[in-house]
Amino acid sequence: MKRFARLPVAGFVILFAAGGCQTHSVQTATPAIPVAFILAEGLPGVAIEPKTLDLSRSENATIRYDLTEPAEVTVELVDADGRVARALAESKPAGSQQTVWDGKDSAGNPVPVGVYRYVITARLQSGRVIRHDPSASTGGEELTVHTFTYDEETGQLYWVMPKAGYARIRVGIEGFPHLKTVLDWQPMEAGEHTLAWDGLDASGLINVKSHPKRLIKIAAYSMPDNTVIISGSPTMSGAGSAPAYPADLKAPPAYLHARHRREQCGEIHLTASFLKPGLKNDKQGRPIVSGVVLVRVTLDPRDVARVINSRYEVALYEDTNFLFEEEDAVHPFSFDWDTRGLTAGVHLLTVNILTYDDHFGVLTVPVIVEPAR
Repeated sequence: MKRFARLPVAGFVILFAAGGCQTHSVQTATPAIPVAFILAEGLPGVAIEPKTLDLSRSENATIRYDLTEPAEVTVELVDADGRVARALAESKPAGSQQTVWDGKDSAGNPVPVGVYRYVITARLQSGRVIRHDPSASTGGEELTVHTFTYDEETGQLYWVMPKAGYARIRVGIEGFPHLKTVLDWQPMEAGEHTLAWDGLDASGLINVKSHPKRLIKIAAYSMPDNTVIISGSPTMSGAGSAPAYPADLKAPPAYLHARHRREQCGEIHLTASFLKPGLKNDKQGRPIVSGVVLVRVTLDPRDVARVINSRYEVALYEDTNFLFEEEDAVHPFSFDWDTRGLTAGVHLLTVNILTYDDHFGVLTVPVIVEPAR
């Protein structure tokens, strides 16, 4: 395997080298217990196996814990928005105990893919109540990923997560442009991970792998200790019931992306249109332009609100060479592209959008340039 130079920087690693939907019901939380009677995080021996539950294989997760005396135990499975998907209540004797969850909600439907935290409440025979929920004190930590490499021959990215968490991998050219997000805040366990990347940008038109200033960057942050990752679920989304717990968000000084809502923490989708009287496309749908042409960049409707609220800048690149930048862009964004200095033939126009809270959008469009008349 070919190895490359690795440079850890502030919690991420930069790598340089040449060359059918089901409904989902939500259950309300266990009746409130006076705070004075709750001892937070007081259960010993808490663990879960497996950390990732693949519902396509009908797997179960086993949550283990120790009790010093008999207790009425309730284990709640809580989604990222604080909604209780399932509450499992059992009477347990003293000693090492376990509760098994099949990845389904209270209606018997598989829960959607995502990260869930398990909250254990034990009402002991003595009258004490112990609640185990370390989500407020764990997670949200920026992680330094170990041994981040890319093997050009096999097309495999390899890295080691020091803790269970979320990871993102971006590729581009040193000094910009950003050309593709290969992995977009994917939850994963601690340990070794691999991912295939063909070396191309998001459009499939630019060979990033062979660029002399290729840049591959990984960032990661930890998830709370009491979490389980759900994969392989046929359920697309959950119901909109009111949260019973706080959403799984972290306050400063936690890592920036740990403070974002999961459904709004992803890369941006955009389109570009070329506006000029009489403009035509070739048989492959590529616009044929000459002289000065108006280009309009439009955000996908699902991204408009979050992008505008966070503010954003737009940068444009001509055949990966910097062309123009607007640091305080409006929507939709328009600019006049002067193609008179380009040779006739196919050229690539790349648009980068970067929000002030570190979300990227990228679009590369092939354009046929003809001599100005």
